[in-house]
Amino acid sequence: MTSSALETGVDAGPVGSRVSGALSAVAQSTGAGEGQSSIALHELGLLEASAAEQMALDEGLLEGRGLSVAERDGVIVRRYAWTPPAVSLGKFQRFDGAAAARLRAAGLDVVRRPSGGRLVLHGAAFEWSFTVALPARLLPYGTHAAYRLVAGAMAAALDSLGRAPDQKDAESRGPYTRSALCFATALPHDLLLDGRKAVAVAQVRRGDRLLVHGSVLERRPPARLVAAVEEAVGEPWRGDGFVGAVERGGPPDRAALWRAFVARLGASLTKPRTRDGTS
Repeated sequence: MTSSALETGVDAGPVGSRVSGALSAVAQSTGAGEGQSSIALHELGLLEASAAEQMALDEGLLEGRGLSVAERDGVIVRRYAWTPPAVSLGKFQRFDGAAAARLRAAGLDVVRRPSGGRLVLHGAAFEWSFTVALPARLLPYGTHAAYRLVAGAMAAALDSLGRAPDQKDAESRGPYTRSALCFATALPHDLLLDGRKAVAVAQVRRGDRLLVHGSVLERRPPARLVAAVEEAVGEPWRGDGFVGAVERGGPPDRAALWRAFVARLGASLTKPRTRDGTS
């Protein structure tokens, strides 16, 4: 089986209906400065659902299916928990069918994300995820702007709760390690605490829309799930998340961190201005 055969092919139903029913404008004004316009920030309610449904919903947000003009022109955020536990693979990650079968036999759903990156182990007991979807024109061209926006807002949120991430320098980040596992190593926009990766981010652009995925690892996953992933990828698990940062007081309250993140994301959003200063 090729990696493409791992595509879910699942339609989560009328994605537009779910989005329209859950959206609420949580920030009509984002604190834009003089000469800049505010951008509507919309939030979906917390969703606990299967891997297939979670990624089908994100595909809908990425495509803009079922969204009103106002929703498409704004920024949509959501947080979610994977029930049952699941493994998600990066868009271009190679993964053979035998390994996927071993994971499914261990009770793990397997799904491919539209975003890049590597294997993430998800489960409501130890991890939660978030998505930010927006029009690409709201940010400067290139891959770094979306990462800076989302990772910067999450870093500020963590700081406000007494969990300031490590400074982003080569020494604190350590050498890059090739691995099939997302939390085994860190890239420039991932967030670390005491040298341990706690928040991973990945993104995808499709046409005129961007989508950023985030995964917040609170603690080491259960031994049974770790063993299944280790057997599938042939390497030891690395990743204890916030619990690994013993001096930081453990993982912050989920709801408090999310509210702080949404507030700081909203404060960061301003429409780009044209050369003559208009938006």
